[in-house]
Amino acid sequence: MAGKTSTRILVWDVPVRLFHWTLALLLVVSYFTARAGGDWMKLHFWSGYAILTLLFFRIAWGFLGSTTARFSSFLKGPSAALAHLGHLLGRGRPRDAGHNPLGGAMVVVLILAVLAQAATGLFAADTDMGMVNGPLALKVADKWVERATDFHSFWINVLLILTGLHVLAVLFYLVWKRQNLIGAMFTGRKPADDVVEPGAATPKLVFVSNRLAISLLLVSAALVYFIVRAGG
Repeated sequence: MAGKTSTRILVWDVPVRLFHWTLALLLVVSYFTARAGGDWMKLHFWSGYAILTLLFFRIAWGFLGSTTARFSSFLKGPSAALAHLGHLLGRGRPRDAGHNPLGGAMVVVLILAVLAQAATGLFAADTDMGMVNGPLALKVADKWVERATDFHSFWINVLLILTGLHVLAVLFYLVWKRQNLIGAMFTGRKPADDVVEPGAATPKLVFVSNRLAISLLLVSAALVYFIVRAGG
């Protein structure tokens, strides 16, 4: 048994891990500051800007980042997702260096869902909190502000459901398949038996320089800055 877990393979780079946990923290901050209202809305807006920055970065990193960070490495299509589902329901042990096909699809869904929430927040307004306006609310017609506000208020419920499904999936892997995906997202490493068949060659993963990640993050922050400034 020890031989299966003694060797660990680096699968997640630092940018992916920092993105994951920072986004999780910011989503918690955004949710509770919105519920608190009042002066907490200032922090809510700043949290939203930070989330938008992270999303822009992650989308760029999905094309330019390390092997397991790239969309092309985990978006495999319906057939791969069904095959992975067979592993989950059977006795087989799923083995993936990065996201599995089902998890990869969920990653994209979550990115797009959070992006929709953050984007509509830029145009939303809330008269119940003393006419709190998103930075772009005054740049569009009132009907679009109303629609953005309604969507922003409703969509948080969808995000809560998606987050719940994500957590349940991670717990399922932990309990049913004895695969600690949470620990791997902290350390960046998975046991070799969770990545490849016993005796098989370790996959060749390319890890991109963190300097590129910092550059992309700065570009993303600048883009969000100019979007917010466009509201005057």
